Parts: sequence; C-alpha cells; structure tokens
Amino acid sequence: MPSSPYLALAMHVLAFAFWSSFWPRRAIKRRLEPLVGFRAYRIFYNVGTIVLFCLSFGYLAQHSAQTPSLWNLRGYAWFRPLIYGINGLGVFFLTAARHLGPSFWGFKNPPPDRGLLTTGFYKITRHPLYWSVFCLLFAHTLVFGSALAVLYFFCMELYNVAGVIVFENRGLARHYGPALTAFHAQTSTLPFKAIWQGRVKLEQRELPRGAVIGALLFTVLIALLHEPILERLMYAVPTLAALH
Repeated sequence: MPSSPYLALAMHVLAFAFWSSFWPRRAIKRRLEPLVGFRAYRIFYNVGTIVLFCLSFGYLAQHSAQTPSLWNLRGYAWFRPLIYGINGLGVFFLTAARHLGPSFWGFKNPPPDRGLLTTGFYKITRHPLYWSVFCLLFAHTLVFGSALAVLYFFCMELYNVAGVIVFENRGLARHYGPALTAFHAQTSTLPFKAIWQGRVKLEQRELPRGAVIGALLFTVLIALLHEPILERLMYAVPTLAALH
C-alpha cells in the first residue's frame, strides 16, 4: 500500500468502485448468476460492497489527521445540530431502499417486474439513494475538515454520479423507454423541486411517515453515539493495508 494517504485512499475508493460496478454488469451476471442463484449472487455483491465501503471510510478516519486541516467548525454551537440534521436527511432518503424490497438485499428472489417506481420517495427526487449517500458523505466531510476528507468526498461523489448516469439511467432506459422519459419530465433530481413547482403532488398516503419518524430517531441516536463511534473507527478499523 502506498505511503501517501491520498494515493492509498484513492486505491480504497477504486477497489470499492470496481467491485460495485463489476458484478452488476450484464455480461458477468449472465454467466455467474445462474450458477449460484440470484440470492447468493446478490448477497455476495452487497456484502463485498459494504465491506469495501467500511474499509475506505475506516482509512479516512484513521488517516485524516495526517493531512492538512482546511477548517475546524466543532467549536460553533450550530455545528452539531447541522451535522445531525444532514445525517438525518441522509437516513431519511436511505429508507427509500424499503421500496425495493428484500430482494434488493438478496433475502428473497426478485418479484415480477412491477414497473417503474414513480411514487413516494421517487416524487421527492428521482434518485433518493444518491442523495442519501451525498448527505452522509457531506456531513462527515464537514466533521473531518481535512484535505483527505475532501478527496474522499470528491472521489466517492464522482463515482456516485457516474453510477447514476452510466448504469442506473441507461439500465432504466433499456427497460422502460418512454415511461422513463415521461417520469423525468414530471420529476426532478433535486429533492422536493418538482413538488414545489407543482409538477407532482405527494399524496398523504404516500408520505413516508415511518421514514420521517425513523430518520428522527436515528438522528437522536447519532447525536448520542456519533463521536464515540468515530473515535473507535479512528483506532480500531482495519484497512486494506492491514489485510496484506
């Protein structure tokens, strides 16, 4: 592993990006998924993705202080509420994964195609999981305030945006064609923009009350446990360097 923390972190992100984009490729899935089954293949992919993400974040936590500090906002009274609010918003968007069902995690076989998801979170934004990642990464970039944290945010967001454009939108266009075009005309990538403009209306039955309550509760949990967990990450999380 390179001695430069910038290069080492970039390699962590590249490992995560390669894993996350290699296994979902149609050519790979067509050959391997029939051999092991959908559930095993999906769990294998998800576990690897989570592990590599945790290793990359662990490296950031351990080595952030080795790079120049660009800001330190921890002394301001408004900083903690801001961080908890951004994290809570990230958790709120993350709960959109429930619409994808247990098959998203590999716990069940995929159901028959129910069509393009256009309700609930997808009226708020076309890409709720993208915004979840953005909020969670941005909050921690503000917390660390280091050059290494900025590099991590930039690299992960570059992959996040590229994943939406290259993989998600292309795949949806192949499957849904005109329906996707109509959906894009009604909605917006920016959260709540289409609702504010009146292009779509979020019905009361669609309002994810459980997601709001869950995000609030998780935000309280973050407020209580965030700093102790972050401190443990800085000293206890293994990195790819430790695995070689």
